[in-house]
Amino acid sequence: MKAKKQQDDAVLEEDLIKNKSQLDYFPKWQELKPLGKNIHRRSYHSCVAWDNYIYVYGGYETNEGVLDDLMKIPFPNLEKPLTWTQVYKKNLKEVKGPGPLRNHTAVTYQNKMYIFGGKENLIQPCCKLWIFDFQSEEWNEGQECKINNNNICVEGHNSCVFVQGDIASMIVFGGFYTDKGYVSQVLQYSINENVWTIYQEQQKTSPLGRAGAGAAILGNDLYVFGGCNYEQRFSDFWKFDLINKKWEQIKTEKSPGSRSSSVIVQHNQGLYLFGGIHDITHEKNDLWMFKNNEWVLLEEDNSRRQVNDDLNDSLDKASQSKPNKQKEKAKNQDMQNRTIFLLGEDSELRSPQRRGSLKNITLPAGNQKIITEQNNVSQATNNMEELKKRRWQQKKMQMLAEFELTEEEKQKFRSSSPTTEQIKNSINLITNQDKGGQRKISSPVGRKQQQTQAQLIGKKPCARDGHSVIVAGEFMIVFGGDRNLMSFNDLYMYTFSNTNKQTK
Repeated sequence: MKAKKQQDDAVLEEDLIKNKSQLDYFPKWQELKPLGKNIHRRSYHSCVAWDNYIYVYGGYETNEGVLDDLMKIPFPNLEKPLTWTQVYKKNLKEVKGPGPLRNHTAVTYQNKMYIFGGKENLIQPCCKLWIFDFQSEEWNEGQECKINNNNICVEGHNSCVFVQGDIASMIVFGGFYTDKGYVSQVLQYSINENVWTIYQEQQKTSPLGRAGAGAAILGNDLYVFGGCNYEQRFSDFWKFDLINKKWEQIKTEKSPGSRSSSVIVQHNQGLYLFGGIHDITHEKNDLWMFKNNEWVLLEEDNSRRQVNDDLNDSLDKASQSKPNKQKEKAKNQDMQNRTIFLLGEDSELRSPQRRGSLKNITLPAGNQKIITEQNNVSQATNNMEELKKRRWQQKKMQMLAEFELTEEEKQKFRSSSPTTEQIKNSINLITNQDKGGQRKISSPVGRKQQQTQAQLIGKKPCARDGHSVIVAGEFMIVFGGDRNLMSFNDLYMYTFSNTNKQTK
């Protein structure tokens, strides 16, 4: 037994040396761990930046429903504690504001935030515009979107601020209209004059009607990628000249592929696109940059990483391992039962026998060779299972290296919002194991800020849609979203520079 344990430990140590850490793969990413109580998990919320703070409003979570809170957290590159706080000084019931809202948009101009459209419940879109004054922390109801005496109720649209000289406007693209369905027309809300107009109607040369597109303004152009309608998800890329009011489709050699609910943000290096949903239950976490009229893949989608190479390597190693006789016998028995139902033309072999019931059944002579081959495969498969256990042990050790904290530290990082049983089990699995490895969680500038925030360097967000992304200087912040109806309240930061420098 001692010799076998030493052999297993040697194999495990060899695998640890060969495998790279997450930091080697995602050096620009880090997960930010807020201190104290975390906010509710959510998707399809709004997120803006103002005065070195990130503001999040509303959204949707399966258990909580449509949310109506306004929360803020400081930029992670400051010396302030990374803590979520409620914006309102008054009791939430005394605040007159938008109320529960999801699938809406929010933009900022000067000292105010403009929230438009979205769903006030799970069914009906709205046409309301709400204006929040950051300095007085008060809501004012703005001009409803009404054109030609018709209310424009919309959800799943995009909103961007466009400033031309002294004139500031909120440009609204596409979405789902209550009376028209999916559209691609462009609306304009004049911030200076408090007036709504149709900036550009949907035309033959414009994109098909859609919601959930990624959109951003760069210079005098509005860029739009993807989205969806009743029938499909799109992968086309468009540019709208805000001065001449003309659409142009952009053709590129590479493309992020069809998706909706992705986010595009503008940085001086170019446009960045992250995440989105490609198909039902297939969210993505790839990162693209559009520069010099081409899409560049910065990070591949690893939500459905293929493991063929790992399996082949495992089979090679498993052929040299000692088989487990008890499991081998069970595997052989199961394989024989499968063979009874899958082989031969004889009706007796196709009869609905239960697995394990081989009595009074004689296999054709031609199938004996196949069963022997199946037994050999079964033995290799069994050995591979043993190796998988070792690899799982290795992964646990790497996870422990990232989460090696004292109970006091763990309490600071734990979320008090509802979690699924799957996440609870995962947390228990990590925290109940023996500790080992190197600690990956660190404060941004050493012990001086040990109590302000913590960062898990090299941790990339999992695949998601319905998330928010903002740019804060040389950092890109990703918050929330959902995957397979499970919402998130996690916070990630991506560094645009070539090296992942510690924040100051």
